[in-house]
Amino acid sequence: MIKLNPAKIVIPVDFSKTALKAIKHAAYIASLNKGELFLLNVQKKNDLIDIILPAIKLKDTSIITKYIQEKLGELAEDVRKEYGIKVTPIVSMGSVTSEIVDIADENKAGLIVMGTQGGDSDSSLLLGSNSYRVLTKAHCPVLTVRANTNKIGYGDIVMVIDSSGHTRQKVVPTLKFAEKFASRIHLLGILGKHEEGYKYNLEIIFGQIEKMAEKSGLKCVTKILENVTQPAEQTLKYVNKEKADLISIMSDQKTGGSILLGSYAHEILNDSKTPVLCFKPEAHDEMAPFSLGGMW
Repeated sequence: MIKLNPAKIVIPVDFSKTALKAIKHAAYIASLNKGELFLLNVQKKNDLIDIILPAIKLKDTSIITKYIQEKLGELAEDVRKEYGIKVTPIVSMGSVTSEIVDIADENKAGLIVMGTQGGDSDSSLLLGSNSYRVLTKAHCPVLTVRANTNKIGYGDIVMVIDSSGHTRQKVVPTLKFAEKFASRIHLLGILGKHEEGYKYNLEIIFGQIEKMAEKSGLKCVTKILENVTQPAEQTLKYVNKEKADLISIMSDQKTGGSILLGSYAHEILNDSKTPVLCFKPEAHDEMAPFSLGGMW
């Protein structure tokens, strides 16, 4: 079963406005869960050698590394004082994606929180595609945040449910996450063309999720979209209409009657101004479309 453990959170940091906003989200989550943060700065060796060192006429990377360590340490101390949580600064070198995943594994992190600027970013760390690479390789859920996300907290969470066998794997961890914020859950059903026959099954699953939410003290509202041809666009339209604070999806959502090989999640990450909580599906024998047993 997929788990979301916000007691240990890794945040990639490049000192941009977007990364600083991600830290605020992560720190707030950690403070409610008596957790700790790992602020990670990844230095790409090629960039240091080819760009930075010649520009400032240095012969090695040690001075750059020391400067970043000091700056990251100062940031960590600021977060400690503001939120009263443990914060560990880490500076590493290598591939951004690999280092984020490896550091998360080494520290047994249960969540990665990343700042992202979507498809129009000119930063290799903040590209929506880079966030997508992290969530497809990470062994824990990934939360992406934009710089212009003003609200900290998740009072309204949209959880997208489709006709794939793994779609419900995010239900339990999303509900547990929502408990800390007393969130209202918006169950958004996505059915593509020729999936009319699944509507009844979807309504049954919605009923099951509503009962689970009620036991956790959470309220649910439901909406089913049929004959969907542009699932990401229609999802975000609904999210904006409901003024939701968070979207919960799988990393290779099945929509429109076919597996989209991750394009749905990629589009959501690139285009959403709302934070996105994304789960990578686990393989199970019962992962058949709309199996009504198991998967919880």
